[in-house]
Amino acid sequence: MASLKFLLTLAVMVSVLLLGPGFSYSQEKELQVQVFLTKKQALEIAFPGADKVEREKKWLTDEQKTAIADLAMQNFDANRVTFYVGKRNDAPMGYAVIDHEIGKSYPITFMVVLNVDGTVRDVEILIYREPRGWEVRYPSFMDQFTGKDAEADYRTINTITGATLSVRAMVKGVSRISAAYKVLYLSDKP
Repeated sequence: MASLKFLLTLAVMVSVLLLGPGFSYSQEKELQVQVFLTKKQALEIAFPGADKVEREKKWLTDEQKTAIADLAMQNFDANRVTFYVGKRNDAPMGYAVIDHEIGKSYPITFMVVLNVDGTVRDVEILIYREPRGWEVRYPSFMDQFTGKDAEADYRTINTITGATLSVRAMVKGVSRISAAYKVLYLSDKP
C-alpha cells in the first residue's frame, strides 16, 4: 500500500514538472471558429450604396513602417497594407482594412472602416477563434472606437472582464490601422 501511495505521489510530481504548475486537462480548449461576416458582407456594411470598391495595396518603405510604429506605439513590420476604397461617383466614401490580431492564442479577423478624414466610422469582427472573450463583438465595446483617429489615446477604451486579451488585440489592431491610414493617405495633406 505504501508503494502505491509513493507511485501516485511520484506520478503527480512528474506531471507537474512536465506539464507545468496550474495545468489541468480542463484548461485545454479546442479551436472554436465563429464566422460572423464574410469579406463580401463586411465590405457591403462598410460602403453601403457604393458604385464600386477598389483594392489598393500599399507597399511600405522603412520610413513609413517606422512612422506607423511610432504613431501607433507598437512594433510594425508588415511590408504592405491593403486598403479597400468605397467609391460613389468616383469619389471616395471611406477606406477599410481587413486585418488579424492574435487574441489569447488565435487570430481575430476584423475590419476597420475609416472616414476620408481618418476617423474611425466602424469596426466589425469577421471571424473569432477564441473560446472566450467574444464579448468584444458587442456594440457597447466596438462603438468606443467611433470617431477616434491616429492621434487618439486608445488607452481610454474600456475593457471587458474576461476578455482582456481580446480587448488588447482589438485596440492594437484599430490603432495600427488608423496610424497606417494617416501615414499613407494624410501625411502629404495640410
